[in-house]
Amino acid sequence: MQDTNEIIQSPKAVAPVLSLRDLTELLVKHYGIHEGKYDLLMEFQIGTGMFGPTPEATLPSALVGISKIGLMPTRVESATTVDAAIVNPCKPKKTRKKKVED
Repeated sequence: MQDTNEIIQSPKAVAPVLSLRDLTELLVKHYGIHEGKYDLLMEFQIGTGMFGPTPEATLPSALVGISKIGLMPTRVESATTVDAAIVNPCKPKKTRKKKVED
């Protein structure tokens, strides 16, 4: 069993780490989208305040955090644009064979 301090001191990402394009593909599949082009949408929150290493060395500062991630349809392609028809194509519907009567 690993010591808790070891885990805290040497964190490792779960492999493989996803690129922004990989994450976009994953969301297209998650939402069951089969057509259209999509980009990753990220909503940010911005906080302001006085921050610094010591109370005497604080400066006006801003913090930015990601609050939500989703998909946005796009017409202009970028490096992270995903075509849902390619990454999550519709499965062909099975057709029933009708009995032919003599």
